[in-house]
Formats: sequence, C-alpha cells, structure tokens
Amino acid sequence: MVQSIDPNAGKPRLPNQPPPRVHQTHKTEAIRLLLKGLTLGQRLRKNTEIEENNEAKAQARLEQALDPDAEPEAIPDNVSLITIESHERRALKVPTFLAAFSRVPKSLQCALAAEEAAEKELDRAAKRKNNGEDSAAKKRTCEIRPERPRVLGQQNDINIHELLKDTDAFCSVPLHYFTNKNLQYINEHAYELPLTKANPEKGEKSCSIINIPKLNEHLGKEDDMTFGDYTVAHPNFFRMITEIDPQGLLGIQSKFYKNHFTFFNQQIDKVEEFPAWRALK
Repeated sequence: MVQSIDPNAGKPRLPNQPPPRVHQTHKTEAIRLLLKGLTLGQRLRKNTEIEENNEAKAQARLEQALDPDAEPEAIPDNVSLITIESHERRALKVPTFLAAFSRVPKSLQCALAAEEAAEKELDRAAKRKNNGEDSAAKKRTCEIRPERPRVLGQQNDINIHELLKDTDAFCSVPLHYFTNKNLQYINEHAYELPLTKANPEKGEKSCSIINIPKLNEHLGKEDDMTFGDYTVAHPNFFRMITEIDPQGLLGIQSKFYKNHFTFFNQQIDKVEEFPAWRALK
C-alpha cells in the first residue's frame, strides 16, 4: 500500500525545486488504513473512478496546450490509484474471477494481459527447451543460425512466430496465414490469439496451439486466397519449414515442400488454374 508519509518532510528545499507533491488519495495514515480495509470490488470501483478522472485531467491539459490563447484553468494533479495486492492480481488473471467484478480499471486490465502474455511466452519457451532436450530430431527443434547481414534495398523477412511452428507440429497450418499482412497480425496479436490444447503423442508434453477455425473467422479461409497471396505466402511458409527442419534445407520436410512448390511454379497456366489446384496445398 502506498504510504502517506512525505520522505522530504523536514528537509530544506533546493533552489528552483518544485513544491512537494500533495497526496490526493492517501492523505493520512488513517485514510490509508481505511482504503486498505475496503473489499477488492470497492477498490476496483474506486480505482476506475480515479482513472477516469485522471484521463479527464490529461485531456484538459492537452486542450489547454493546443489553445494557448484561452484563459488557463488550474487543473489538479493526478490522483494515485489504491494498491491492489500481488495475490489479488494473480486471482484477477482467472477469467471467471475477473468477470465477477463490474468495474475494473483499464490500466489494470492491460497490465494483467501483459503479465499473462509474458508468462505464457516463458512457459512456451520452457516447453520448447524441454522438447529439444528430449529429442534433437523432433520436427519443432532447429539449430540457431547466425543473423544474415543487412543488405541495403532488401527488405528483412517478417518474423515467424513460435506459435505457428508449435501449431505446425500437430496440424496443418493454412497457407494464407503466411502472407506478410497475416504474419504481421499474428506477431502483433500473439498474446490474444485463440488457442487450444494440442493432443500430444504418448510421452510428449501438451502445449497450446492456434485454434485455426477461430482464427479463420478473422483472417479468412485458405480457399479465399488469390494467386497474389500465394506468391507472397509460399516463400514464408517454406522459410518456416527450413527453420523447424533439424537439417534445414537438406531435411526431408524442406525437400518435399521445395519440390511441391517448384512443380506448381513451373506450370505455364499456373495463374489461370490456380483456383483448381489451390486446395492441393
């Protein structure tokens, strides 16, 4: 809980030093104890009100800055939020528990989402490490390659998120996920993508993979791809295959897809016949 004691009390002020900030919430020790005694729901509602008031003050300061000719009005300082204890924050990460509260500050929701995403990423990294230690020949395992030198005028490849690689280990990932636009979307929204539990083989650990039917509701279906989408997507898909194949370009998976895409790319009527052989991916 934030203390109401001023650490600068009794100390001489330096020249040009701004006046000490006056506490707006935890004004006295008695008030601090009363706030601490509120229920979690009461503190969440109070914090939501404080957050909304702080946003209104920020908007007012912006409007004053944008209109310097207007008569300035005194805008109070922002008010600090009431502390939510660490064990309460952990409980709020459970969706059913969070849903029990009608008002939750947006800043807290964002913080909880970021913490949960970081925890999931650490969990996935630990699982990938364990899988790699169990069997270096697994499909998801790959050797770390040195970064390619940067070439002026040449665009860098878009990163392929580990979720796509994990998903490919259990089911076929739609080719249209690998357009530059969709790869960018997956990278930016990885923490909120719809997931489902994979069905591992006996002895393997389960992990979370992309819920393809759910994500298709946003990214569309593979059957809706144009030939232009295909020309962008298939090199990115092949790049992922070479990254997860333990033998890289020389691996069985890499050779299969290289021959697969090369065959279709060499067809003279590939543009006209694209709708007919699109499903053969």
